[in-house]
Amino acid sequence: MSPGVTGQASAHWASHIAERLPLSDILSLARAVSGGADAVRGFRGQASAPIVREACDEVLTRLANENPAYLAGLLAGAGTAIRRARQRQSIDVVWTGPESGIATGRLTAATIIDLIGQARRQILLVSYAAHTEPNLDAALTAAAGRGVQITLLAERHADNPAYAAVANPFPALSATRLNWPAAQRPPGASLHAKIIVVDDEIALIGSANLTNRAMESNLECGILIRGGPQPPAIRAHLTELRAEGHLQRL
Repeated sequence: MSPGVTGQASAHWASHIAERLPLSDILSLARAVSGGADAVRGFRGQASAPIVREACDEVLTRLANENPAYLAGLLAGAGTAIRRARQRQSIDVVWTGPESGIATGRLTAATIIDLIGQARRQILLVSYAAHTEPNLDAALTAAAGRGVQITLLAERHADNPAYAAVANPFPALSATRLNWPAAQRPPGASLHAKIIVVDDEIALIGSANLTNRAMESNLECGILIRGGPQPPAIRAHLTELRAEGHLQRL
C-alpha cells in the first residue's frame, strides 16, 4: 500500500473516532496519544464513558504501527474540523397529516426513507410502536446490505403490558435490537420516545411511530436537525444507558 493511501486510511480512521466523541474528549485523547501507549492506557483508566474507552482501545491498536505525534495531530485536526462542520446546523419541521397551504416542512414518510437512504455508517431507530411497513423495511434492508449498522429500540408487550402488539418488527432485518426491560423501569412507565439518528450527523425527533399510520395518515410533527451537537449527543445518551444496564440487547 502506498504512503498516500496509508495516510488517507489514517485520516479516515481519525475522523471516524472524532465523529463519535465530544471535542473535549478528542483533544484530551490526542494529548494522551502524543505521550505514547502508556499515556493512552492511563487516560483510558480514568475514562468513565465506555465510548471513550473503546476509542482508547482503537488508538492503542493503531499505535503499534504509527507515530504517536502523527496520530495525535490527526485526531486533534479531525475533532476541530468536525466541530466546525457541526456548528453549521439546519433545522426543519416534518409533518404527517392534512395540508394547510403553508409550506412548513417535509412529509414524515418521505423524510424517513430519505434519511435511511443517506446513511453510510449507522442508523439508530427508537419508537414506541414499530410495524414492518414495506417501504421502510426495504430501505432498512438496503442500508444493512451496504454495511450500515442498525440499532432498533422499541417497546415490547413483555416489558409493558399496556402495549398490545407482540410481533417482532422487521424480523428479517440484520440489526442490534434493544429493549428497556420491565425490571429497569418504574411501574407503568413506557418507552415512548420516537427518534432516528443517522451517522451522528442527522436526527429526527417527533411524535410519529415507525408505523404506516403515523408516517402517512395521523397528525404528527417532528423536528429534523442536521449538524450541531445534538445528533451525536442523543446517540451517546442511549449508548450510556445501555452500558449502565438500563437498556439491554435482545
